[in-house]
Amino acid sequence: MKRSGGNHVTFFESGSGSNINCRGGNQSNSVNVTSFPKSGVTGIMWPKNAPMPKVPRATIRQGSTGPDVVACQTTLGVYPADGQFGPITDRAVRGYQAAAGIGVDGVVGSQTWAKLDELDAKVAAGDDGIDTELIGIIQDIAKTSTIANYSWKDRGRAPAGHTVGVALSFALAYTRLNSDDQACQQMAKANTGDAAKDVFAYYATEYRNLGMDNSTNVQPVDRLRHLFALVLGLGMRESSGRYPEGRDQSATNTTADTAEASFLQTSWNIRSSNSTIQPLLPEYWANPCGFRAQFKEGVTLKSSDLGNFGSGAGAQYQFLSKFAPVFHALVSAVGLRSARSHWGPITRKEAELRKDADTMLRAVQEAVDTYQPEPAPEPEPEPPTPETENTVDIKTTGDVKITVNGVEV
Repeated sequence: MKRSGGNHVTFFESGSGSNINCRGGNQSNSVNVTSFPKSGVTGIMWPKNAPMPKVPRATIRQGSTGPDVVACQTTLGVYPADGQFGPITDRAVRGYQAAAGIGVDGVVGSQTWAKLDELDAKVAAGDDGIDTELIGIIQDIAKTSTIANYSWKDRGRAPAGHTVGVALSFALAYTRLNSDDQACQQMAKANTGDAAKDVFAYYATEYRNLGMDNSTNVQPVDRLRHLFALVLGLGMRESSGRYPEGRDQSATNTTADTAEASFLQTSWNIRSSNSTIQPLLPEYWANPCGFRAQFKEGVTLKSSDLGNFGSGAGAQYQFLSKFAPVFHALVSAVGLRSARSHWGPITRKEAELRKDADTMLRAVQEAVDTYQPEPAPEPEPEPPTPETENTVDIKTTGDVKITVNGVEV
């Protein structure tokens, strides 16, 4: 604490309005509890290696400040987690409340805290599906690629997180394709020739002009790579590469099923186009990890972000699309092969398809193919158990037979 003549260290005991009550060893030349103004506090410390006490969390809402707000913001992916409960945090709380199926009021009380704890536990138990070391390799490939510096038509240069996020989404889809994942098989199937539904057929001329063959003559991974090259361009057209984007604010589609979400602006009614989409929702609700830390690089949150519309599965979809963006990428990639007219920029052919996007993704493919994780370190051998001699003293009355491990002694 600040005081004239030098600073003062004391033990906090309780709060009292604008003052705090502290026990000190030299307060007015005695050991006592004295009240000090909070404005004089320069720092509050806790021993580094001591467990924090269980402090009941406060009920917080828009206008609240402090560490409980920081905890809420951190869980919901609101950044910076500055402890100021403003409009962005309010939208994030309401969006999660709708997804979690509890009352939507923007107030974080005991019920919402319990749901936030559930979310933290699922994140801690889950994973993104790619080794941390490989994630770093793919990040480097994406950031140093030619497409990372490209100025997209009417949108400019992509946020670093968009290029990296799509590269990681392709890598995960490729990994799942190698495991015979049904959704990824749908993404990588050959051109169906149905231009009303399949983006490969609708963009056939654009793909052909760039030498990207999507027929049965190429491997499934080639077709998967060509699809994600278009995903990169579609994301820039729909949202300028912003993963937390909510629905188009000028649109009236505010039901849970029709409200758009995330960087590709896909809505949950896309699920009716292909049976492999629906199972992705419970999968990612149980494991809500999806490269958000990478997608957010270079993206600033706006007050219109993170909110959801409606309730039920549609609200869960909107939440997960922004909380775990790779989930959104997988859903949308299947949709592009089965309901391409879902996206206006696809229908108008405004989404750019770039050869250098495919080049970057080919490098990602090679990284996945050649990656060898570091072997786990050998466990330390158990120290030998020292031999011991045990003595048993027995006092008896009468005759006694003694056996040890079945042997009479």
